[in-house]
Amino acid sequence: MVGIERNYRCSRCKIDFRQSTERAAEHVTSPGHIKKMGSKCEIQSESPIMSPTNYDLAKCSKETTKHVARQDQIQQLSNHPSLNIEDLLNKDLIKFIADQLLIADELKSIPEYEVIESQLFDLVKPLFPKQTLRVYRIGSRITGIGERDSNFDIFLDIGDTFEVFENQPSPYIMNKFKKVSKAMRMVPYIWKIEGKVERARVPVIKAYNFSARIKCEISFSNSLAVINTKLIEHFFDIQPIARHICLFLKNWWRCARLTPCYPTYSMVLMVTYFLQIKEILPSVEFLQKSIDLKKAIFIGPWLATFGFCALSDVNKDKVSVTATSIQMYLRLFFEFYSQFDFEAYAVCPYLGKLVKIEDLEKEMPTRYHCYVKIARSDRMINLRTPLVVQDPIQLQRNIITNVKKIHLQAFIEYIRLSLSTMSEG
Repeated sequence: MVGIERNYRCSRCKIDFRQSTERAAEHVTSPGHIKKMGSKCEIQSESPIMSPTNYDLAKCSKETTKHVARQDQIQQLSNHPSLNIEDLLNKDLIKFIADQLLIADELKSIPEYEVIESQLFDLVKPLFPKQTLRVYRIGSRITGIGERDSNFDIFLDIGDTFEVFENQPSPYIMNKFKKVSKAMRMVPYIWKIEGKVERARVPVIKAYNFSARIKCEISFSNSLAVINTKLIEHFFDIQPIARHICLFLKNWWRCARLTPCYPTYSMVLMVTYFLQIKEILPSVEFLQKSIDLKKAIFIGPWLATFGFCALSDVNKDKVSVTATSIQMYLRLFFEFYSQFDFEAYAVCPYLGKLVKIEDLEKEMPTRYHCYVKIARSDRMINLRTPLVVQDPIQLQRNIITNVKKIHLQAFIEYIRLSLSTMSEG
């Protein structure tokens, strides 16, 4: 595709624009062109119906305008990420991932976390003296794909609310949110609030801790993230190549400017699902199949307990982590999603198999259907998005909510570019 050139020419005005999409777009909407189109219609037909020749020309002009606008959108979205992607793919893969692993391993547990937790405890405990207080570490730093500029994500459980599920924050949660953020502002030498996300499924305080010199994201109703963190850790533990792929793709994600639309968590789930399809990781459904429900933890309607297993327990082999295997699975990842029919199929790590979007809800367990019966329609899984990436624990949640077709198209184009670069290499 890189060698194909697109040239523009207005057959009505007999003007060549060569490869300039900007000049072509300006001309199609210019008064002179529109006037000529209109006069042509008036001369050939007195009726308001356009002749076939003019209809085709008008339709072509409209489609050209749409194409130019679409290409401009992609250019604005990407800001020429192809150079960065090619740069990344041409690096010494083993050395690059080894460097990333050293940092990620270090960041899984550092003394600074204890400093942050201690200061947070001292700040919050006087605000809620009669409530139990627990701090949970969550997110990419804990799963082992963190970077030095990654946020330290914290779920702050005030009042033993771990098993409470809220699809939208209650006044009780918002009261905690406001009290803690106000208290942080009272100690500016320890905390600097850099932002607050209030109108969201999970309200978050974004703050910088001066003692540890780390950016933090603190939530008060995100216990499901604790389970998701443990689940991802387990997958990385039993199949280490999954972690290696995610470490590389996290950088690829950044190079392609995908992070605003596709959260890092969605990338991890897409890798997990891909490896399940390749039959080297078990499905979450399998991990939860033999659970004793009487002893299991439920967060609202969602089963938050899963079984830890070895690959030998599910007749799967551990993939050796070598330069060859990493390159092979990266290529297979790109091939898989370059051909994936996002319009028809969902990315579903819970089932770990190909499942059509129209059949997804039918294949969900009883707990999902029980939730659907009592939930408001706007709190059910959104299947009307360009792509569906289902959370494997909170089954009514589509991780991808802000992606438009143009974003999906850009994603697929970056994947194809990566495949082409790897083939040339």
